[in-house]
Amino acid sequence: MPRTDEFVTVADTEIHYSSWGNTDDPPVVCVHGLSRVGRDFDPLARRLADDYWVVCPDMPGRGLSEWPTDDATYGPEAMGALLVAFCDALDIDTMRWVGTSMGGMLGIGLAAGPLADRITHLVVNDVGPAPSEDDAADEGLDRIIEYLTNPPSFSRFSELEAYYRETYATYSEMTDAEWRRFTRESMRRLETGAFTPAYDPRVVEPLLTAEPPADPWAMWEAIEADLFILRGKTSDILAAETFEEMKERQPDAETLEIDSGHAPSLNTPEQIRPIREFFRG
Repeated sequence: MPRTDEFVTVADTEIHYSSWGNTDDPPVVCVHGLSRVGRDFDPLARRLADDYWVVCPDMPGRGLSEWPTDDATYGPEAMGALLVAFCDALDIDTMRWVGTSMGGMLGIGLAAGPLADRITHLVVNDVGPAPSEDDAADEGLDRIIEYLTNPPSFSRFSELEAYYRETYATYSEMTDAEWRRFTRESMRRLETGAFTPAYDPRVVEPLLTAEPPADPWAMWEAIEADLFILRGKTSDILAAETFEEMKERQPDAETLEIDSGHAPSLNTPEQIRPIREFFRG
């Protein structure tokens, strides 16, 4: 099924999303990482589209979605509420959820709270319940803050691609064509004509400085959806110890470790096939 680009206004914010497959099929909602875009899920969505309706939103301030004037919109509580409104606007009553990094963290909170009776399957890609409270994730969070706070600009597309290849070298392996797509779908031009990453620099602070859940592990244990946890073997966001605790507290969860850092790209048969099988279970 071909991809279409759609727009919907929720919580007074226009959201762009990629739509794959037939709207009559079971929905899959895919939510990206902190500064990324919904098009990151193209390889996965393409493979799921024969059986599912896959929607991949750009969160506010990313990709083609609106940049809000209120910084509070970028906080986890506001983004969670916006995602509930997004699902309501698309008449998604039950869903499977795939979340990478920030998208996984938001999925955890929603599956334990407002969407507890609507998320049937939750894929958490390389993140724990509360990274900001996890000492083992401090170095990774510092790394992310450093490269996101002041996004660079480049006169040539190839220079932005080289920057992305270096910055996201921890991702699982991608081909030259995939890196080009990754760059093309997450860039914008400035008034000067220069290329820069397609996100509002203000997205960083509200999420990373927000108060964490009072008891993130109780939230994790409260999830009743079927769970699948992916981890990059050398991840600096989801530490091995946190990964083990997630498994201990949700012993029925399926797990997979990928030969990468933060985060698995969900772009290869070895990563996509287990997700397809998990959704069918």
